[in-house]
Amino acid sequence: MTRRKFPLYIDLDGKPVVLVGGGTIAARRAKTLSQFGVDLTVIAPSIDASIRALPGVTCLEQPWDPALLGQAVFVLTATDCEAVNASVVETCRNRGIPVNDASNQTRCDFQFPAVAIRGDVVVGVNAGGTDHSLVRRVAAAIRTLLEGEL
Repeated sequence: MTRRKFPLYIDLDGKPVVLVGGGTIAARRAKTLSQFGVDLTVIAPSIDASIRALPGVTCLEQPWDPALLGQAVFVLTATDCEAVNASVVETCRNRGIPVNDASNQTRCDFQFPAVAIRGDVVVGVNAGGTDHSLVRRVAAAIRTLLEGEL
């Protein structure tokens, strides 16, 4: 069994968050984060149209540059380039910014959960980065439950 992570719920409304990457995984994370009022900046040479369509998201279509981190409260990296992901993690660690690397769980300061929402109820599902299929199924079941009469 992996070490369990404590589900800490924080107010992200208006807080700066940086997401490095513009593909499919980044799009899923951006969509989730956009539901929490974050001041999200996405950095990638090419950014998926679904990310650009999200309200309130700043898209910087350019290569990763450590100068773009600003005052981020946390950073996510989800690129298909190992060197970029490693650079993001190293930069964040040097600056004391919590970071999540979607490509390498051993370099994550926190885990990004699957999320189910109904009104003010927010449920996060996580399996320590070990069983993404199970997490998807459990989150789907919770979403179905939340859609019903409680």
